[in-house]
Amino acid sequence: MKFIAIISLAVFLAACGSPAANNSTANNTTSNAAPSPSVVPEFQAKAETVTIDTPDGVKLVGSFYKSQGPNAPALLLMHQWTANRHTYDEFAERMNQNGYAVLSFDGRGFGESNKKADGTEVKVDLDKGIDPKLLLADANAAVEFLSKQQNVDANKIGIIGASYGSSVAIMYAADHPNIAAVVLLSPGVNYFDNLPTIPAIKNYGTRPILLVAAKDDKDSAEAVEKLMEDSENPNAEATVYPDGGHGTAIFARKDPDNKAAHPLTDLMQKFLDKALKVRP
Repeated sequence: MKFIAIISLAVFLAACGSPAANNSTANNTTSNAAPSPSVVPEFQAKAETVTIDTPDGVKLVGSFYKSQGPNAPALLLMHQWTANRHTYDEFAERMNQNGYAVLSFDGRGFGESNKKADGTEVKVDLDKGIDPKLLLADANAAVEFLSKQQNVDANKIGIIGASYGSSVAIMYAADHPNIAAVVLLSPGVNYFDNLPTIPAIKNYGTRPILLVAAKDDKDSAEAVEKLMEDSENPNAEATVYPDGGHGTAIFARKDPDNKAAHPLTDLMQKFLDKALKVRP
């Protein structure tokens, strides 16, 4: 297991104090709610707009970036609470240019995924979250769509999730060994008191996983520490930046010594290339 702190580990532990308490306090729904994004990239990449049907009739709207080469690794991108798929546009285009098929989609009730097939509006309680069974069914529908696309290697699919999306990512991957790698951006221990990630990361086994947070997002930084402690996975890696905010906001963070660099994107691509391209 590999823990890279951009600050030193000693400073990180001192800042966080004791191991993260489970953030599933019974009467503290607001604090458990996944934070909303503070930064949305202005760039919006060109992609094919697709619709994915869920078992209960929701029309999930996504952006699909086709791979031009055969047997390509593929990525499924899941956004954070109250956001939409376009928070991943710039990252998705870069990964597509580097040989990946990529699917990002608006989670049910967000972005364009706001209707059922019969026209019924999909409503979300922003304080209480969404039934995990529905979220996992949505993830499965997206994975099935991605797996069936031309040039996609169904055995080399990675899932990236931000905030509550990271909870869905690890919970889904834990029960689906065909998922080859996972990246968790600003994970929680139990968002909304119904997305427990500790059991999931234990069940995930030894497949590659990368956890990322920023120190100025204290709850997520502590969750990364806790999840790393409980994973016992030799292929688990973690990076905690000194700043950067929550979830996909970290994409906007710059390297103080190299303003042209994109630290998070570079980190994720290196991890995913190793997990999905180098691996037989």
